[in-house]
Amino acid sequence: MSQQRKTKPDVPGVVAGTVLTGAATIWMLTDNGVLQTDDLGVTSALLLVTAGLLGLAASRRV
Repeated sequence: MSQQRKTKPDVPGVVAGTVLTGAATIWMLTDNGVLQTDDLGVTSALLLVTAGLLGLAASRRV
């Protein structure tokens, strides 16, 4: 019988991935004219929180 070991999520990797994904998304949306610089405060916070939740959900599935 093979026994599977659970791996712990890589928290620093999830945090770094969240920040980089959020920053890239904000840059892409701003560069393409979807976001204006006046809208960046709340929108960037929402994008980073959403990316963080997705990263945590993905790390729980492993």
